[in-house]
Amino acid sequence: MNDFGRYLELIVDPTFKEYQQNPSSVRHAFIACVVIYHAIDRAARGEKSVGNLRKDWGDEVFPFKFVDIVAHHLKHVESNDEKQAGQRPGIPIGYLIGFGDNGDDLEPHNAYFMIRDAVSFLHRKLEEKS
Repeated sequence: MNDFGRYLELIVDPTFKEYQQNPSSVRHAFIACVVIYHAIDRAARGEKSVGNLRKDWGDEVFPFKFVDIVAHHLKHVESNDEKQAGQRPGIPIGYLIGFGDNGDDLEPHNAYFMIRDAVSFLHRKLEEKS
């Protein structure tokens, strides 16, 4: 399961399909973000550090940055981006995507388009590698 393309085929695509079938499910949205984010581990393998690729992909397209934030919010309760947003003026990113004070208010309908575009981005990256 270390191959980027195989990971997309066996993990990302079926997980996203399950989310498509349950677009109001916060659980499906979170899980889709986690598996999409972790595709980076396979894409970076043998080429680039995960941290550098994470920054590059997040800078390249916001949908990947979005799944990064959601995946890390799930794991750590608050992503680094959310912590940093609280230290500067403006609205923390988490609030913009629906994380309220109790941390479980992701609005999956709005998240759908970001998640969909992140999956498309991964497939473009796979094509570029080929």
